[in-house]
Amino acid sequence: MTAPSVPVLAYENVRKRFGSFTALNGVSLEVAHGEVVCLIGPSGSGKSTLLRCTNGLETIDGGRILLDGAPLPPDAAGMRRVRRRMGMVFQNFELFPHRTAIANVMSGPLTVLRMPRSEAEHRAETLLDKVGLADKAKSYPADLSGGQQQRVAIARALATEPEVMLFDEPTSALDPETIGEVLGVMKQLADEGMTMVVVTHEMTFARRVANRVAVLERGALVELGPPAQIFEQPQVARTRDFLSHLGWSG
Repeated sequence: MTAPSVPVLAYENVRKRFGSFTALNGVSLEVAHGEVVCLIGPSGSGKSTLLRCTNGLETIDGGRILLDGAPLPPDAAGMRRVRRRMGMVFQNFELFPHRTAIANVMSGPLTVLRMPRSEAEHRAETLLDKVGLADKAKSYPADLSGGQQQRVAIARALATEPEVMLFDEPTSALDPETIGEVLGVMKQLADEGMTMVVVTHEMTFARRVANRVAVLERGALVELGPPAQIFEQPQVARTRDFLSHLGWSG
């Protein structure tokens, strides 16, 4: 079977302002089924804003965002339905502190999908095993490391069986020794064909896992291409400057 021709996500001249500040200045980008697109660029370039607009946490001021060819709905009820088809993982985990790991993962199937508790529990157990935390099912977030909490957050995002996963700098709040745990789970998802849009400062991950890398600056998409181009032969001076500042040597 061939992949569907309609992209999972399409951004068409997307614009977003916060007062006098232009966060997104006409971003156009498509994400194909099964593709991993990493968004890189300096802080404040609009990467996280683009993700938040994707699942309706922020509204756009111009342009369109389409999911499977259909524009995102303007109403809250419509966006709730859309969010069932997107999983989002935040920088700071956003777990319910008073719930165990398994209860956190069960929350979406129970409240969003109205799944029977026994089925939701089985799905949560399967997902915790998938992210390497089967033995932490009854642990509370406070008893888990940052890397473990983020892996629970990934399992929770997967629990509604989303079509696309959005990652907003998922390792930025982690200690160096736990970053690899989370990146390993993300690479596994990519290898399994999950469509992913990843805001990241982990250049090695972007180089190895992404199908394409998008470079943003000042709310604009300045370069887009396969990792080999972006990291080894960037076409735009701003991309070269950004990577040089990070000490990237290919």
